[in-house]
Amino acid sequence: MEKDERKAERSRFPKLPEFPRRQDEPLPPGERADIRNEKSFLRLTGILCLLCAVCGLLLGLANLLTEDRIAENQGSRNMGVLEEVLPYGGNYQEIRYSGGDPTIEAVYEAPEAGWVFQVSPAGSFSGRLTLMVGVDVDGVVNGVAVTDSGETEDLGLRASEPEFRNQFTGKTAAVQLEADGGDIAAISGATITSQAVCAAVNSALAAAAELG
Repeated sequence: MEKDERKAERSRFPKLPEFPRRQDEPLPPGERADIRNEKSFLRLTGILCLLCAVCGLLLGLANLLTEDRIAENQGSRNMGVLEEVLPYGGNYQEIRYSGGDPTIEAVYEAPEAGWVFQVSPAGSFSGRLTLMVGVDVDGVVNGVAVTDSGETEDLGLRASEPEFRNQFTGKTAAVQLEADGGDIAAISGATITSQAVCAAVNSALAAAAELG
């Protein structure tokens, strides 16, 4: 009974407000652990950011050091292909192509000798096929080379074989496969790729006629 009376007596007085903890007052164990975890997280975040920055710097430096060598190797490779499809012995000059054929990606001129056309024909089997087609000043196909291909191995990839490519040498007019009434023998099992190569050669012949 007496305890109940004391409890009722205390309830009549308002609860005193809690004052903020002093700066020098030690933190409770749970709160101290939370702050320690937060500091660890911030430290880890800072370390990761620093590592990312260092990696980015190293990659940029590596790219800077190898950029010229890569460009030189690519230029040598391109020069070899240009010489293969249109022997010139001089400096090929990349010129602006203003025609309406979107499959022609670049044109290299060999003054007084002809042009080399970089063509990515539409309708290839893989959607990734790029050729270099050399056409001389008389409008005659001098050579064809495949520089990039995603065609099926042992089928469409055979477009780079001389036996198939050499069929286009000496052509002066639009080419077609034998099945379409022309005289180009298609690659066995790769008719779509064969048609795409014919389209690339035809694009190069038409562009050469415009430039000539």
